[in-house]
Amino acid sequence: MKAHMMDFIHLGITAFLHGQNSKVLLSGLLGPLFLAFCLLQWKRSRSSSPNLPIVGDPKAADFRSALEEGAQKYPNSPFILPTPMHPTVILPHSAIDAIKNLPENVVSLRQHHYTIFVGAYTHFGKSADELDTAIRIDLTRNVEKNLQLFQDEIPYAFQQNIGECKTWTPILGYKKMLRIVSLLSSRAFVGLPLSRNEEWIQTTCQYAIDGAAGAHALTPYPTILRPLVAPFLLRSLKRHRNLARTMMQPLVKKFATAESNGINPTEDENTAGGDLIQYLLTHYKGPVTADRLARDQLIATFVAMHTTTICLTQAVFDLAARPEYIQPLRDELEEALRSDGHQDGQLHNTTMIRLRKLDSFIRESQRMNPPGLVTMLRHVTAPDGLKLESGHVIPQGAVVGISNHMVTKSFPDADQFDGFRFSNLRDQAGHEIRHQLVTTGLDSLSFGHGNHACPGRFFAANEIKVILAHMLQNFNIKLKDGEGRPANHHRGAIVSPPGNAEVFLRRRVLSC
Repeated sequence: MKAHMMDFIHLGITAFLHGQNSKVLLSGLLGPLFLAFCLLQWKRSRSSSPNLPIVGDPKAADFRSALEEGAQKYPNSPFILPTPMHPTVILPHSAIDAIKNLPENVVSLRQHHYTIFVGAYTHFGKSADELDTAIRIDLTRNVEKNLQLFQDEIPYAFQQNIGECKTWTPILGYKKMLRIVSLLSSRAFVGLPLSRNEEWIQTTCQYAIDGAAGAHALTPYPTILRPLVAPFLLRSLKRHRNLARTMMQPLVKKFATAESNGINPTEDENTAGGDLIQYLLTHYKGPVTADRLARDQLIATFVAMHTTTICLTQAVFDLAARPEYIQPLRDELEEALRSDGHQDGQLHNTTMIRLRKLDSFIRESQRMNPPGLVTMLRHVTAPDGLKLESGHVIPQGAVVGISNHMVTKSFPDADQFDGFRFSNLRDQAGHEIRHQLVTTGLDSLSFGHGNHACPGRFFAANEIKVILAHMLQNFNIKLKDGEGRPANHHRGAIVSPPGNAEVFLRRRVLSC
C-alpha cells in the first residue's frame, strides 16, 4: 500500500473542484508575490536538476511510449521523465538491487512523500513508526483473525452496496468496491460499530482524495506563502481530521478501560475488530491521545483504501471481460474449501494457500494494469548525491524511480492476458512459493521492493481475495452486452480504472 501512494494522486487532482472562489481571491491578492517567488524557486531547483537527457513530453497524457523510448535509447543509464509537479530520474533496471535497501539518509521514500504531499501542512510523510510497525508485524502476522473479520463483514458490505441483484444489475465498479473495501478494512482498523458509521466511511473514502488534491493545489505556491494559503486550500482535510479525532475519543477511553480490567476489547462480539488500535497502543510510547490515534488511522486509510480498490476493481473488470476464467476459479475455490481441513465453508490461511489460480489471476490483472508506470520512487537525501555503477551521480533533492512499465512488459507474450500465467510458473519444480501476488522482485515491482516494499500488501491481498471469492460464489458477472473491458484512465505515469465504468451482477441460484 504505502509503496505507491502517488499512484492515485490524480484522483485528488480531478476531485478538487471546491473552493474556487477562495482560489480566485487568493490569486488576486498574492499573484505578484507568487510570480516573484516562482523565479526564486526555479533558481533553487536548478541545483537539484541532474544533467541527463529528457525523454517525453511533460504535457503527455500517457508516459508509456516515453518509458519505452527511454529504455531503448538508454538501457544502462538514467534519463529524465518530465512527470507533472517534478521531473523523475528513471534509473536503469540494473540499479534495482543497488537501491532497494539503501538507508533513508541516502534515498528516502518518507522524504519523497513528505515533499510531494507537502507534509508540513498535510501531515503526509511525517514519522509514523508505530503505525509502520503495527502494519508490518502485527497486522501481517494475524492473517487468521483478519480473514475472520473480512468474512464476518462481507455479507453486510455486499447487502449495503450491491443488494440482491436478482436480475442483471449495473454496478459502478470503482465506487462500490471502494465502499466495500472501506467496510472490511475499517472492521480491522477501528471495529464495530464505528466501522459502519456513515460519517466514518465517507471520511475514509474521501480523505486520500482531498489530501492529494490539497497537496496538488498547495505545491505551486512558494514556501513563504504556504502558511497564508494552506488554511484555505486544506479546509476539507482539517474537517476530516477533526471528525476522526472526535470519533477516536470514545475508543481511547474504551481501550484504556479494557486494559486496566485485563480485557481484550477486540474480542467483544458487539464491537468485534479494531485490532489495529490494539496494535498501535502496544507500540505507542508516552500518552495516547485521540489526535494521535486519529492521525495514524487516517494515514492507514490513506495508504490502504484507494490502492487496494484500484487493484480489486481492475480484477473485477478482467473477470467480467474474460468469463472463461470464472468456472475454473470457482472449481479451485470449492476444492480448496473441501480440502483445507476445516470443513466449515470459511476461508482460512490454509485455504488461501490453495487458491493459486485466483492469486495468479489478480497478479496478471495487476501486471496488465499496474497502478503506476514508475515505482520505487525515492528522494535523494545524501549530500553528495546517489552514485550509480554507470558513473552517474544523481544530486541531492532529485527524485528517482524505476520503470514499472518496462518490468510488466518483460514477460513472454506480454501484451496478452494470461490469467493463469503465474500459477503455471508455480507448478514448475522449485518455483512453488515464487510468482505470488505479494512477492516482490525484479519482475514484480507494483508493491515496491526491498526495505520499502509495501508492508500492507499481505493484508490487501487477502482482502481482495475474500471479496472476489464472495463474488464468485454468489454472483454471475458480465460487462454490458456488446461492450469490451473498460479502458484505463492514464494521467502521466498514473494508471487507474475509470470511475464511471459499470459491471453487471446477478445473484446465482444454487441447486441443493
